Amino acid sequence: MEKSFKIWAYKEGELPIFHGGPMKNIYSSEGQIIDEIESKKSRFYTQNPDEALVFFLPVSVVFIRHYLYRTHADYDRHIIQDVVTDYIGVLSNKYPYWNRSSGADHFFVSCHDWVCNASFYLD
Repeated sequence: MEKSFKIWAYKEGELPIFHGGPMKNIYSSEGQIIDEIESKKSRFYTQNPDEALVFFLPVSVVFIRHYLYRTHADYDRHIIQDVVTDYIGVLSNKYPYWNRSSGADHFFVSCHDWVCNASFYLD
């Protein structure tokens, strides 16, 4: 399994919401995993999406919360849902990978408890 397991990461999206994450706080595991996958040093990374078994969505839920919310008291979780849904819309219109599995072979990482709000509404 380890020899055939390959991850391909989407390139779309811009910092700070995509392709990065926190590296020096309580949520740093999110940033470290994003960095590990996107550094292309992982033995599981592939540059060819046709070789991939899974597809990585490089979304930082922590940075969505940090950059797009006005205050820490703002609990409108639709912001996270909208960002993730819009991102998937862009990807599904550009690539066949989401559509062929309805996203079953796609993943993103977060150690923030709000991630369930981003993924709960995805079909």
